[in-house]
Order: sequence, then structure tokens, then C-alpha cells
Amino acid sequence: MPEDNKLLVDAPLIADPDAEEELGPSDAKAIADEDLQGSRLLLALKSVQSIDIDGEPGGLVELSCTFQPNYGTRFSWARLILRLTSPENATFIDIAPKEIKDSQPVKISVGSKGTLGLKYAPAEGGVEQSKNAEFEVYQCTVQGSGVTTAKARWDFRESDHKQNGLGTSQVLAFTLPVTGEVSGLVLVSARLAKQGVGGAVASIKDMILGPGQTDYAFTFEIPKES
Repeated sequence: MPEDNKLLVDAPLIADPDAEEELGPSDAKAIADEDLQGSRLLLALKSVQSIDIDGEPGGLVELSCTFQPNYGTRFSWARLILRLTSPENATFIDIAPKEIKDSQPVKISVGSKGTLGLKYAPAEGGVEQSKNAEFEVYQCTVQGSGVTTAKARWDFRESDHKQNGLGTSQVLAFTLPVTGEVSGLVLVSARLAKQGVGGAVASIKDMILGPGQTDYAFTFEIPKES
């Protein structure tokens, strides 16, 4: 497909000026400004294809989402929102993943009505099975919502036990009942953490897209024929 691997958003993440409680209940302090530099969101179009949805043309889209922290820091939590703006009245038929735990090798499947499901790797294959291109490994907990609406949301949360961040790129998928050009907006909020002595979180900072704008526009094309 001509638009596969197209970069939709490459934008810096900056301190959220409206965050009311950056510290929460812990004794952590705010991360210094110099430790925020280099933190970015990368959102790429992994694949896009036309599919038959109950006899009508539609599209299956896969995105690759990466929260890139500055050296010496990690993202402990993040939220990504996609809001469709055109075509008019376009809504998400289904999204994936809706709920998944970290380190589970899965592949996304699509049904005849545009519904999405997750197929898990055989237990005997374990993580080794995920090396197969069909499988993806989510290195954090992911929860998604927004089916039948024009706004999809995914929340990412690091493992409470490992506390090693959100990992590398996460694959997100959705189906749409349209072909041709699709446009929308991306909104993001995230929490950056810096480790202290003995593994304790020494400092944190709530972040959003920036500078000067809180959302970024995206556009891609769903081919009219398979």
C-alpha cells in the first residue's frame, strides 16, 4: 500500500501547564525542565487496506504508537485519543486492543462485519512465538474504548511490578465504514517519571502535546478497492 509506514505525527511532549496535581500522594518532586527535552510522540500508519464489511466497502487501519522518553526517564502512563473529523459522520466500527495485559503475544483478526479480535499465541510458544511477524507483544497494559463513536481512546499503563515504562511501539487498530480520505485529530496526555536512588520514583511530570497546540491533525487514504 502506498501509505504504509507513513508518519502521521512526530511531535514533542511538553509540561502540562494546567496540571493541578503533578506530585500526587507521594513525596516525588517535579522533573527538572532539562529532563523533559527530547520526549516525543511518534504515530505512524503501519498499514491500511480496504475490506468488505457486510457487503459494503470499508477500511482496516493499523497504527504504530511510540511514546519516546528522554534519556534517563520513562513514561509510566499515557492516553492517546483519535477524533475523526472527516468524512462527515464517520465512526469507528471497532477498535483493538480493548483490554490487554503486558507481555501477551497476540495478533489482530477482523471479522466480516468489521469487528476486531485478538488471537493469542499458543502457550507452548510463549514470547518466542511473538517473533513471528503475525504476533505483537504489548509491553504494558492497554485499555481502549470508543466503538460506534467518532472518538477512540487508548490508555497505556506500565507494569506495577516491573516499573519499566511503556516499552517500544504499541500497535493500535480500527475499522471504518468508509474509503477515500480520512482526517482527524490526535490528543495526548502522559506522565513522565525519573527513577531515584533504590528504584524509588524521584520526580514526575504530567505532559501534553506541544508547543503551542494540544492536538495534531492527521490524514490518510483508504484505497477504494482491495
